[in-house]
Amino acid sequence: MNIKNILVIDDEANFCAMIKINLESAGHGFKVDTALSAKEGFDKIAQQRYDIIFLDIIMPKIEGHEALQQIKKMCDTPVVVMSAYLPPQRKSAITNAGAYSCLEKPIELDHLIQLIGEIEKYEAMKKSLKPGTAST
Repeated sequence: MNIKNILVIDDEANFCAMIKINLESAGHGFKVDTALSAKEGFDKIAQQRYDIIFLDIIMPKIEGHEALQQIKKMCDTPVVVMSAYLPPQRKSAITNAGAYSCLEKPIELDHLIQLIGEIEKYEAMKKSLKPGTAST
């Protein structure tokens, strides 16, 4: 797997723009779409396949936990949850609900790129372990 298509769902337009600009200019070939609401994110997920989704956990109208559950019903794309406040109990609840990982804001670009690389390796390993794809 080669992660290229990324979706960022966050109600803060400036945060979305910063992540988009930083990832697309990092030299890894990322294409970043943004959604300013969970509903807009659902619409984009229905129209296009993403390699990774970054989801803010605190948003108006549809709360992040509910959005995470809906995304997991729509696709098997790894979801990384983001928030300015993530105590250990909350991180545990989020990953138990199906998130790949949790990131605490503010997020450093180097850490974000490192996490994308980890997810890429994990997804490649998962794919190689599926029945009928492993070599003998």
